[in-house]
Amino acid sequence: MGQDVKGQDVKRKYPSGSAGGASELVNGPDHSLFQQVFDQAVVGIELVDSNGRLLDVNAAVCALLGYARDELIGRSFEEIVHPEDQPRVLALAAQLMAREIPSYRIEKRYLRKNGATAWVRVTSSLAEADPEHPYRLSIVEDIGERKQAEEVQRTSEARLRTVLEAIPIGAILSDADGRVIEANKAYLDLIGRSLDDLRAGRVRWDEITPPEWLAADERAIAEARAHGVSSMYEKEYLRKGERLPVLLKLASVNNGHTFAVFVLDLSERKASEAALQARTTEWEALVETAPVAVWFTHDPDLREVRANRLASELLELPLVFGLSDRESGKLSHRRIFQGGLEVALDQVPLRRALQGEEVRNEEWGGRFEDGRRVDLLYNASPLRDRSGAVVGAIAAAVDITARKHSEAVLQEREARLHSILETVPEALITISEKGVVESFSRSASALFGYQPDEVVGRNISMLMPSPYREAHDSYLERYLRTGEKRIIGIGRVVSGQRKDGSVFPMELAVGEVKVGGQHMFTGFIRDLTATQKVEQELRQAQKMEAVGQLTGGIAHDFNNLLTVILGNIEMLEMRLADDRELELVKEVRETAEHGAQLTERLLAFGRRQPLQPKLIDVGDLLGEMTPLLRRTLGETVQVRSRSDSDLWQVLVDPSQLQNAILNLAINARDAMPIGGRLTIMAENVELEPDYARMHPEVRAGRYVLVAVTDTGTGMPREIQERAFEPFFTTKEVGAGSGLGLSMVYGFVKQSGGHVTIYSEAGHGTTIRMYLPRAAIPEDVVEAPAPVTPMEGLRGRNETVLLVEDEPRVRRMTAARLQDLGYRVLDAANGPAALALLDLHPEIDLLFTDMVMPGGMTGTDLAEAVRVRRPEIKVLFTSGYAELDVVRRGQETEARWLKKPYSTLELARTLREVLDTTGL
Repeated sequence: MGQDVKGQDVKRKYPSGSAGGASELVNGPDHSLFQQVFDQAVVGIELVDSNGRLLDVNAAVCALLGYARDELIGRSFEEIVHPEDQPRVLALAAQLMAREIPSYRIEKRYLRKNGATAWVRVTSSLAEADPEHPYRLSIVEDIGERKQAEEVQRTSEARLRTVLEAIPIGAILSDADGRVIEANKAYLDLIGRSLDDLRAGRVRWDEITPPEWLAADERAIAEARAHGVSSMYEKEYLRKGERLPVLLKLASVNNGHTFAVFVLDLSERKASEAALQARTTEWEALVETAPVAVWFTHDPDLREVRANRLASELLELPLVFGLSDRESGKLSHRRIFQGGLEVALDQVPLRRALQGEEVRNEEWGGRFEDGRRVDLLYNASPLRDRSGAVVGAIAAAVDITARKHSEAVLQEREARLHSILETVPEALITISEKGVVESFSRSASALFGYQPDEVVGRNISMLMPSPYREAHDSYLERYLRTGEKRIIGIGRVVSGQRKDGSVFPMELAVGEVKVGGQHMFTGFIRDLTATQKVEQELRQAQKMEAVGQLTGGIAHDFNNLLTVILGNIEMLEMRLADDRELELVKEVRETAEHGAQLTERLLAFGRRQPLQPKLIDVGDLLGEMTPLLRRTLGETVQVRSRSDSDLWQVLVDPSQLQNAILNLAINARDAMPIGGRLTIMAENVELEPDYARMHPEVRAGRYVLVAVTDTGTGMPREIQERAFEPFFTTKEVGAGSGLGLSMVYGFVKQSGGHVTIYSEAGHGTTIRMYLPRAAIPEDVVEAPAPVTPMEGLRGRNETVLLVEDEPRVRRMTAARLQDLGYRVLDAANGPAALALLDLHPEIDLLFTDMVMPGGMTGTDLAEAVRVRRPEIKVLFTSGYAELDVVRRGQETEARWLKKPYSTLELARTLREVLDTTGL
């Protein structure tokens, strides 16, 4: 910064060596004393020459600015003055050096070495050690804390002012004599005066207050002085000759010498009250003329009840009467009924409304001594004040006497029809020409899963799946308009939809009759589910076989084409040198390779892919794969695996099995978008002939079961039926090829196994791969498995209540139980099971499925049974592979069997449960 040059300049001007110490500028023997004071002073001291250069500074200045002393001496003092303060500082310094003023004091800002700002107060005067070289002596005081406090106070005052100006309530500060010291804009707008008028004393609050309100002001002032604040009170202001209603509250400030007053304009509220009064008058006129009977009261003892004209005429009561114990005796010739039971007169809805109750659409009847009867539909409500307290009640009623007579006639007719609906063996439904259900037989209720009151009054399309649901009304409309028959006739096979959403085939016969000029249609329905189930399974097996043969053949031929394409591309790629052409060929090659991957999956589905089967232990393979699956699926999916310690060996291609498990795991992850649990389980199972008869494509025998279970969204039945088809996918376009599950299907089938899907919407999905146990080599002798004697596991004439919603499973299980020596009662759902429970006290054990339609799960049923008959034992069964499905309910300690199970497993588990002591 040129310090050496500046120092030489200073020494030439001040030959006594002023740059070396402030005391050298002081003549005579006092220079040592001056130097001591200069160095030890608490305040800062600066010596500045006539050119504005610093001759010397003491330690206090250095500490304030953060400079060393030698960094400041010789520097222009302008460099340490804030730019905004420089003009006035330079002007004062010039006046001082020109001897126009003897001294000056100024508050200004210095710039510290680190760039921060320091507020100081500087007192400067002229000093002359040498008349030819005068200098300026400045005393520097640090006022940063004061400035900060002032800034805080200014900010606080500005904030308070902003709040006062923003609130819609008038606020003023007044002295004890009524002179206004301060007022916000809301107050000034309220009284129509300026702040200058108030401060100048030209307006006092008693001058804008009507005389009759001055006493109220005096009372409020006295109350504020005594208690610090006054109660809120109403008064009026005078504004431009008008009276303005206001609400005030006073607060004493400074021991009653000053008052804060808050004023709220009540003009709008008073206008609203006046308008409300006018509306009240209008409503009273309306109630008096309305064709509705109205009663109201504000008397909690009902000594005074008021009625409108219609209410008085309807019940032959005066316009004002009493319902209290003392008064009601005068009305004893009237009898009040509800639900066929007579009720005391003072228990009518008006009494209940006074107790805070809302009464809605209650039917009441009144009978008179002359035999006249009146039926009323009542509503009643309490009347409340602003705090919510009940201060009265109002009741209104509509005369429904004529309607009740018509309903009685209709009920008689409906009773006759109901007897038919309860006894007809086929499902019977009648609908109007608008498609609205008018009757729903008991058989129809059992078939569709709805109670009659859930269907009657609604459109028949609710029992149809899409797209028939949307088209049904147009069929009716077209028939009524043109006579074209789409649904009239017998023997049509259509689809119905149950309450649980399941779709089933049914045979429909529709008849027509005209009643009172209106068409009525009667439908007779027969369930074809059992008939079509076997046909469907057979067709599905044939379809999958045919599609497998087709896709396998296409993939095989297409692979030949891809072999030629890829071979020629590779040769072409070796002969090209141009980068652009190589890039194009590379893209073609990669696309062809992707096609090869697709054909490989098609070959898997068609069971024509080349396999390299080996004897493997599935448990070891799962142990190796589990860490990989955890990394692949991410932190939101919990991966669990478990396998039996004595798993049989299987003869499969291990890489293809790993591929299949990985495909199932990725599908499971996609079904759990917010995370969940994936369980992979391996165990030995034996599929018995009973199971094979239910699934024609399965052979009975021993298998290693690999089950992959997720807790995702599950699949509806229509998705399950197509899940293994090639290219079928529910994902968005581009998100999946639809070949993952088809590859799994083909691999398992080609390995001689069996694959199934078990899923419930909202509960999750289990996919089971049954891999056949490998044949034991001749040189390996397997120890015979211990034979469990069946005689010790047979039933002892106990009675089992079997609950299973799938009819074929229920029939097969019942036959198994009977063969084992048990008496069997069976039900399709929970409510039906509870009905059997009430009729048969001999039931010893409840054997129930977990997931059933109709809203009652196996757990719900078990809890209901234990409430009624705690001695009954419980055994659960489920199609899920993980026990957590059972543990979602309260039966965490219950025994269970996982489907499918063998007869031996069933017999052993039943005996274990029945022979267990305790509940």
